Amino acid sequence: MASAKRKSNGRRKKLRYEDLISTRPGSLAGRFMRRFWHPVYRAEELGAGDAKPIEIMSERFTLYRGESGTPHVVGFRCAHRGTQLSAGWVQGDCIRCVYHGWLFDGTGQCIEQPAEEKSFASKIRIRNCPTREYLGLIFAYFGEGDAPPFPLYRHMEDEGVLEVLSTEVWPCNFFQRIDNNGDTYHVPFVHRDAYSASAANNRSGLPEISKEESPWGTTSYASFSAGWRNVFQFFMPNAYAFRNPSPEPECPWEDRMQWDVPLDDEHSLEFRLRRLPLTGKAADEYRARHADSIAERTISVTQMGEAVLSGNLRFRDLDSFFKDKISLVHSQDYVAQVGQGALADRTQEHLGRSDIGVILFRKIWERELRALAEGRPLKKWVLPQDADIRFQREPDKGARARVQA
Repeated sequence: MASAKRKSNGRRKKLRYEDLISTRPGSLAGRFMRRFWHPVYRAEELGAGDAKPIEIMSERFTLYRGESGTPHVVGFRCAHRGTQLSAGWVQGDCIRCVYHGWLFDGTGQCIEQPAEEKSFASKIRIRNCPTREYLGLIFAYFGEGDAPPFPLYRHMEDEGVLEVLSTEVWPCNFFQRIDNNGDTYHVPFVHRDAYSASAANNRSGLPEISKEESPWGTTSYASFSAGWRNVFQFFMPNAYAFRNPSPEPECPWEDRMQWDVPLDDEHSLEFRLRRLPLTGKAADEYRARHADSIAERTISVTQMGEAVLSGNLRFRDLDSFFKDKISLVHSQDYVAQVGQGALADRTQEHLGRSDIGVILFRKIWERELRALAEGRPLKKWVLPQDADIRFQREPDKGARARVQA
């Protein structure tokens, strides 16, 4: 990866490629990623009283929803004999181990040891992580110390139809997915068959693009010959907001957000939000039609993506398998991203001028991780004002790719 210039004196710490993409506990990128909130689960898939095992950044945890409806993330194993805690059962807002009945509250504190004549529960505490439910997703903070302020994205709270999507687990590093989202020029090729005729016409041809660092991450601009202009906001370290032409015939556009979350170094999950500006009868009709399309779905994104990668299906034939255009987009991205391998070999790349978005992001990422490795202050990333998220910013004059040193 290209390196940003450093102004301070002293020896520069050499970063390995592994330092930039591995999020294992104690790794450089892992320490950086743990400074932020991350989505971990779709809220509607966790009912009151449910407990689930989850893995995030090569660490395992117990996610459960108390009977009050509050979600909690605590350690993976009971502190007694190490049994998997999610196999137990929820009582109130606590979870009880299936093995010997030790009971832990949402802070990880043990509060009952039924088989102990003299309890020492007050001395036992397992890990707990701050947890928050928002926009149909459950978020958690996995870092040390107090959690930073929880980020709010008000434009996704506006009236309309909000859909919470997540892909299946993909066998590739999360960094490949971040790279893809900074790569504007893949859209006219990878997704050329994924939109309605009007939307496809809006995004025909190769766009003019520019990208610049912002107080919250980066802002990208893409202007297509037919007049459609995309403004793509990236929020450090792994979230995006953008407005796209909609594949739905009743919607000229839709707002989307997504997060690329590492499960381990070779597997990742992308949570996506989609807000369509539909209300009243139009919203009801869309929900009914969309429910029917989900009921008819019999194939998975990973199944079809693997069929292409194994040579059993042509890429251009994916379109005939999906009535749901969002699933088609996911399957196309699967081929492009997983097709690089579980851990992409960046030494074999040959980047060009069309890769300015990828290059800029990698420079920022390496700059921040180098500062962390050398014990220097990191940039304080600040969420934009509402008007900025709503895609109304204008690019700096003449800027194609700009990064702060």
